[in-house]
Amino acid sequence: MGSGTAGRRTPRTRSWPRSRWVERQAGLFGRMMERVRAEPGATARERFEGGFAAACRRCLTCPNATECGRWLEGGGADAPPPFCPNAAFLNRVRASGTA
Repeated sequence: MGSGTAGRRTPRTRSWPRSRWVERQAGLFGRMMERVRAEPGATARERFEGGFAAACRRCLTCPNATECGRWLEGGGADAPPPFCPNAAFLNRVRASGTA
């Protein structure tokens, strides 16, 4: 009875239908935080309890992903664009000095 792997099947990898969307949105949010100099680790740990998680959820449901990607590719300003549902949160983080 060797290695004990005989008869075991390799589990199939199933793709969640929205996984690409989630990956894209997470990437956009990360790039946005970098652009506006909001440090994600400090933001998640300090003073904004729940704020970071809420910002992530807002990004996941944002209808402006294409516009956001274009804004980021175009160089964008140091402040979040007005169409961003996280603009107030990101501005608050920057103003707090945790950025």
